[in-house]
Amino acid sequence: MAEALIFHYRNADNFLVRLNPNAKLISLIVYTIIVSTSAPAVVFPLVLLPIAAAFMIRLPWREYLRESIFFVVLSLIMFVASVVSDQSLIHALAYSASFLSMVLASILLADTTMPDELARSLGAALSHIFGRYAYALATAMEITLSMIPIIIDSSVSIFEARKARGASFISHPLRSVSELSVSILSDLLDRAEIYIDALYSRGYDASKRRKCAPYRLRDVSVIILSILLFLLHIMASCII
Repeated sequence: MAEALIFHYRNADNFLVRLNPNAKLISLIVYTIIVSTSAPAVVFPLVLLPIAAAFMIRLPWREYLRESIFFVVLSLIMFVASVVSDQSLIHALAYSASFLSMVLASILLADTTMPDELARSLGAALSHIFGRYAYALATAMEITLSMIPIIIDSSVSIFEARKARGASFISHPLRSVSELSVSILSDLLDRAEIYIDALYSRGYDASKRRKCAPYRLRDVSVIILSILLFLLHIMASCII
């Protein structure tokens, strides 16, 4: 049975995989803020950044486009709603393009970063402020991030199983959606219970200090560049 790729980590050797998780997270947050609050003239060049990064790491476009149809449809709905309310085609295009670029940037983070590495790096960074409570927060984040691909895999497997049994969404759409939702929720609860029991049986300590990925010159450079771009964006917004 086919497995989904979207929001799954792919073990590869590229510059994004080698980058520190916190550097990627900070870059994603800054990029999201800038692209979502900029004028259309700035948005369209910014959209090219995650696209270029995706080509550089050879993202499997065909599979990701097929699995991202929900976001594409949502962006079309946002485009139509923006045109109706704002009466500006350029602003509507920028609005939809910025949304899709943020989705692609998030996909790049998930594609090149293991959830446990991201959570541990964030916990180590926040531990300087919150102490051991930061690692408990990182544990919750790690479990949450780990559940995202599980949710996707569960949805795909159940949907494929229903198709194999001849279930049709067209003939009974409401009943099919209801049955699919109940099946996915039940499967997720079972998996979550198994996950929790496995952690407890191993004596897992949520607040225990954990090792994280080291910072190199390229990581520090990316973090500093992201902060500078954010400050420049704030200054430009105040001037305008």
